[in-house]
Amino acid sequence: MGNKERFLPLATVRKTFGKGGELILKFCPEVPQHIIDQLNTKEPVFIQVDGISVPFYLIFVKLRGNDQALIRFENYLSENLAAEWVGKTVLYKAGGEEFPSGGSRLVGYTFKAKSSGGKKCKGTISGFFDYPGNPCLELEFSDGRILLPFHEDFINKIDDRRRSIDLFLPEGI
Repeated sequence: MGNKERFLPLATVRKTFGKGGELILKFCPEVPQHIIDQLNTKEPVFIQVDGISVPFYLIFVKLRGNDQALIRFENYLSENLAAEWVGKTVLYKAGGEEFPSGGSRLVGYTFKAKSSGGKKCKGTISGFFDYPGNPCLELEFSDGRILLPFHEDFINKIDDRRRSIDLFLPEGI
């Protein structure tokens, strides 16, 4: 039985910009910075159309400051076509099939982690603690161990074939 897809607000389309279908996005303040940093042309964003989350692929992304981006949707390459999306909320997929139901299966996986400050580290997941309301992964580094809340905001990618996981570590860990 698969997990139901969950979509969260990413940004609002503010206005068109230029004649080539460019749009200005204003990011929602509650969106984690690592989600914004991962915006790319390989993964779609979504817009609700008649109650259905429709995927849109980006062919151009340029971040502008901390809370805006200049983008262009595939197949919307004129100002008239792109103007249809002004005022709409752009969504991102959160907690899709990659997010595991139980962290105990990740014990023994290797991990690579990047912090919001740009620090990179790697190690092994040495334990899983299913604390009520706050399950945690135990991350083992060469110089010690820490507990990381087992939450989808900290997991970028899980590769079961390679038994590895890419993590995002919040400031202070």
